Parts: sequence; C-alpha cells; structure tokens
Amino acid sequence: MKKVTGISFVQQAEGMICAYRYSEIDDTGKIISTNNRGSFVDTSLETENFLQTVEANIMQRIGGDEK
Repeated sequence: MKKVTGISFVQQAEGMICAYRYSEIDDTGKIISTNNRGSFVDTSLETENFLQTVEANIMQRIGGDEK
C-alpha cells in the first residue's frame, strides 16, 4: 500500500506544481520505504478553485486583504 505523507503546491514558470511525498507499507504493516517523492504540473480547474478557497480562508483568518 502507498500512503501519501505530504502535499504542497508551488506556482512556478511551468505552472502550478503539485509536489508530494509518500511511504510504502506492506500487507503486515511493515514500512518498506519512506520519503518517496514526485511532482507534476497541475492544470485542473478543481485544484485552482481549491487553492483560491484555501488562500481566502487563510486571509480571513489572519485579517488580511483579499486579492
């Protein structure tokens, strides 16, 4: 089984990069590998909307101005 252990999004020249980390665990629960990494350019409208919502929620929480 693979378990996602971290996700981050970064805007770069190539577009919105989704970087992730994951661990691999066997059927007995033994950890086979950790800190495996990957990334891809995410152009989906769903991700864009999600990130805008998260940013708006953070700005509201910290009392900042919305864009």
